Amino acid sequence: MRAFAILVVLLLTPLAAAVSDLSIYSEAKYSSQDEAPILVEWFHGADDENKVEELAKMDRDGEITLLHWRTGADEEGGGLPDDDANSRLMYHSFEQTPAVAIDGYPENISDIKSEIKQNEVEIDWTIQLIGSSEVELLNITATWTNPETLNGATQLHIFIIETNAIDSKGREVPNLVRDWAPSSSFLFSNNTTNEWNETISRDHLVGAGIDIGDASFADKYEVILVMTGGFEGDNSNRVLSIQRSKMPTYWQSVDQGSILTPAVLLLLLVACIGFVVVAEKKREKGLPRLEGSWSSEDGAIEYRLITGYSLDIGELTMKDGWRANGRIKKQTISANTTQEGKLRVTGSGDFSMSLAVKVDQLGDWVLDLNLPEKLSND
Repeated sequence: MRAFAILVVLLLTPLAAAVSDLSIYSEAKYSSQDEAPILVEWFHGADDENKVEELAKMDRDGEITLLHWRTGADEEGGGLPDDDANSRLMYHSFEQTPAVAIDGYPENISDIKSEIKQNEVEIDWTIQLIGSSEVELLNITATWTNPETLNGATQLHIFIIETNAIDSKGREVPNLVRDWAPSSSFLFSNNTTNEWNETISRDHLVGAGIDIGDASFADKYEVILVMTGGFEGDNSNRVLSIQRSKMPTYWQSVDQGSILTPAVLLLLLVACIGFVVVAEKKREKGLPRLEGSWSSEDGAIEYRLITGYSLDIGELTMKDGWRANGRIKKQTISANTTQEGKLRVTGSGDFSMSLAVKVDQLGDWVLDLNLPEKLSND
């Protein structure tokens, strides 16, 4: 029975795994947000914990879109990324931290206020997490039509943030920017529809400290698309559009049909294993045991028949040249009973006999009793 259980597991488990091996772990499609809170980029500095906590609350309340750049992370330890943070710091020409930029421009820390702005470019977008045994690719596609001709400074920035990061020293870092990539690989002409795409490999994600695994908890990360720039003839650049969402998890977005088939197979597997376990327990509980030993009397053995379920005693068979001067009475013995007796036998060498029984619920069985040759007392 145990061998059968192992065989069932070996046969069904690869099948269930193969069916559930999706090419797209999770996918989510988003329609363009009409408006979004202003973009606040916070550059970490000494003793900024209270201010960061305040900004994180504003972000949760939908008053700002917070990007937390962990500048100086390498010097203070903790294992958080700071390459992109330091690059962004240089872009804004900040000479000290903490510092803040609002909608792409350096501002005074005291000037951070809640504000919601209309998105001037409507961007519909999709996130796909693609892989086999785990996520290997993050694929982001975006579609928009230019309402006017975009100027040459326009870029689409991808920010991947960890909503609640914790470094190796146990410090909590809200909205930590894990990865950032600007792109200008799109068409700028008026009324042109752009089909934009960015694919990020697992190696790149892991290097940024982004561990998506099998996408079960991918929603600990968020993707923020920010289009900055302006239209032809504008005097200044600005944020044209902000789109933001958590990464989709496997359980939120996987096709229900793809869940159903492996689920059914797994249920069958569990049912088969359950059947085997129940049958095994029933057999162990119900099967009788035949035990015995040489008696102190010459030419006699003492036997014990211990029942599980009730049974009917059948034929007694002697083996290997042995003969019995009597028999074990054919009768019905009730469950959970021990019947003892003595049997006179003649023969030489190792002793062996078999007793046929019919066990309630378990059918016909043969019980063997084997004893080594009785040593002489001489």
